[in-house]
Amino acid sequence: MKKHDILEKAKKTYELLAADPAVLGQTRQAAALIEKLEKKDITVSIIGQFKRGKSSLSNKILEDEILPVGIVPITSAVTKVVYGKRAAEVHFFNGVVEEIPFDRLSEFISEQENSDNRLGVESVVLRTPSKFLKHGLTFVDTPGVGSFHKNNTETAYHYMKESDAVIFLLSVDSPINQIEIDFLQSAREFAGKFYFAVNKTDIVGEADLTAYMDYCGKLLCHMMQVEEIAMFPVSARTGDGIEALKKAILRDYKKSAEEILTQSAEKKLRDVINSALIQLDFYWKAMNMEYKELDERFAAVSNTVEEIKASAADIDCLFEIHLNEMKLELSQKVKELFGMEYRYVIEELPAGLVQMNKIDFLKQVDALCSDLEKTLSGILLYREENAYAVVRRINGINKLSRSLRKIRDDLTGCSV
Repeated sequence: MKKHDILEKAKKTYELLAADPAVLGQTRQAAALIEKLEKKDITVSIIGQFKRGKSSLSNKILEDEILPVGIVPITSAVTKVVYGKRAAEVHFFNGVVEEIPFDRLSEFISEQENSDNRLGVESVVLRTPSKFLKHGLTFVDTPGVGSFHKNNTETAYHYMKESDAVIFLLSVDSPINQIEIDFLQSAREFAGKFYFAVNKTDIVGEADLTAYMDYCGKLLCHMMQVEEIAMFPVSARTGDGIEALKKAILRDYKKSAEEILTQSAEKKLRDVINSALIQLDFYWKAMNMEYKELDERFAAVSNTVEEIKASAADIDCLFEIHLNEMKLELSQKVKELFGMEYRYVIEELPAGLVQMNKIDFLKQVDALCSDLEKTLSGILLYREENAYAVVRRINGINKLSRSLRKIRDDLTGCSV
């Protein structure tokens, strides 16, 4: 499938989703995918099990000791690296963006200092004048999977969906295991290109390295359903083999960027559609709840709304931040009560941005709460007595589901 074709299908999907507030989150995902295709943005993520040396290898690839490393799990939040003058920003879930010096990075991305991401870091964005990034690549270091810290694994799995190309890191001091196999199988559903790097080659002899590469190569070929696979023996400590890995990635980026992006976008679009169909099924089940159960859940929403309004009256500063936090709270409450993704746009708030006054803040809080209750009632036909409205809503859900399935069925399978 060509880039133009997948872009048109993404736009058609967006048009269908945008007409129904029941799939608000998936609508925004489709919009982000369209933007990615139009800008030709490619993200290369380094992923794998914890303590395989991802951050150390990332520093060697970027030719800059930009990421903290250590003997305990370091990366607890996604770290994005782009080309530019050296700088670091922390992006929080509540929209706040804070510029920090590099010597404070570990405070936000270290598992030791930010355990289970208690600070609410959404991502860290670093800029560095690396030649590897000069032509527009975005490089991402992700938390390792399989450690004691469940949040790290969840973050890694979540961000995996954003990757277009993946450096999957193995290590000679441990045979490929079930954690890595499961993670790789999930990654195959989203990324368009894979590079398999085997780290710590400096600690084994040539015979042992050959045996390890042969064993992993056969297993990976079987998993990826290909005849042969490119593997790159590297050492993040000595730098051996890293230049060959970088050259392979940059060669593919220059020659096959559109193909990689198209394959990745096709997989991501399929995921958006599947997610929307699941969401519609959730709404369908919620619509069929007994009135007593719906009454209880809507009462819980109303209680949360009243608590938010009451707390808003006592707030005297940082109105934009509090508004974003209220959006997150309402989203979580809807998911908790109805099993639905109801995502708001969380506005980014660079340090020092204060534009909203108390009156505007209270108006926006009222609008936020009123819109939620009104939208939920409309989507779920809560206490709707007009039979025609019920039939029309049911037909609308069925029609949307059929249209989405048709687009999904038209998508061809991607080979990796």
